[in-house]
Amino acid sequence: MMLTQFAIEYKPRPTIKGQALADFIVECTARDLEPDRPTALEEPWWEASTDGSSSKKGCGGGIVLTSPEGFKVYQALIFKFRLTNNEAEYEVLIGGLRLAKQMKADRLRLRSDSRLIIGQLSNTIEAKEDRMIRYKDIALEWLQQFDKYEMIQVPRAENTDADMLSKLTQEAPEYVSKIARVEEIVTPSIDIIEVRPVEISEPDWMYYLKGYITDGTLPDDPARAKKVILRAPRFQLIDGKLYKRSYGGPLLRCLTSDEAKIVIEEVHDGICSAHQGPRTLAQKIVLLGYYWPSMNLDCEQYVRRSAICQEFHKFPSRPATYYQPVSEVIPFARWGVDLIGAFPMTAGQKST
Repeated sequence: MMLTQFAIEYKPRPTIKGQALADFIVECTARDLEPDRPTALEEPWWEASTDGSSSKKGCGGGIVLTSPEGFKVYQALIFKFRLTNNEAEYEVLIGGLRLAKQMKADRLRLRSDSRLIIGQLSNTIEAKEDRMIRYKDIALEWLQQFDKYEMIQVPRAENTDADMLSKLTQEAPEYVSKIARVEEIVTPSIDIIEVRPVEISEPDWMYYLKGYITDGTLPDDPARAKKVILRAPRFQLIDGKLYKRSYGGPLLRCLTSDEAKIVIEEVHDGICSAHQGPRTLAQKIVLLGYYWPSMNLDCEQYVRRSAICQEFHKFPSRPATYYQPVSEVIPFARWGVDLIGAFPMTAGQKST
């Protein structure tokens, strides 16, 4: 009632074919993406430029770590021990990887002007000296901690910032010494022994058997103690190693869960592998002289996780249901002869 004063008239909407075509053209017209703007699916990359130097005045290294947003972190390493040029390159490269990991970098693009270091890490150049082999192994261990990484050899002219940081103890511009973080390295990376915390794991299945066979100790749980007493006669302890007596065969070496994983992987995917099924795999392990209680279950789980076995597994051709026989008359019909006597003769002495 309030809108009647505006003289509003109602008209039915005409056909919408023309408007639908216009909307379709607008929605489906391809739009050019801006080239400078990264897409949402593009993952960020960190870049680390490293350079090491060795001289009579001192040994040093320079690291320039660039974040995906363009922020740069400068770090100078001062080595308190004598190094060759190649060893200094490895030391600063390991320091750059350590710094990138501290900054939570997942994808790293490594830039260095040392052709030897990049070649050895990419396996195009062979590392022959013992110290270089050890440096290479440590560097590869650090690289494996990243989701993706790339190694690029750049000319020395494109690595000037890292080169100046490597000579911070000798000659460096004042602005570089103010913004760079200086760290002194006292011990070479190949001489550092990593100490990892010891994880106390739960007793494995052989713990109580060894204790009962050695000095007769039993677990506090009565059910477990009864099980240990019943199983102990089938086992034997030789030189601190537990063996199981097999039926008419040699003694089987008992394995822990970690040792069992190695044996399953070697037998199934090793040099003489055949990618057998779980039962065949368990029988082959027994023939090799090994045993643990959950052998069949572990083999079955490992085969199910194997991509090759799942890809080339032979499925049965028979259906899961029973066959339903279909009887047809013609293929199994029999022909017979019925004798009714002599046929009557017709005209011309011909029988009918």
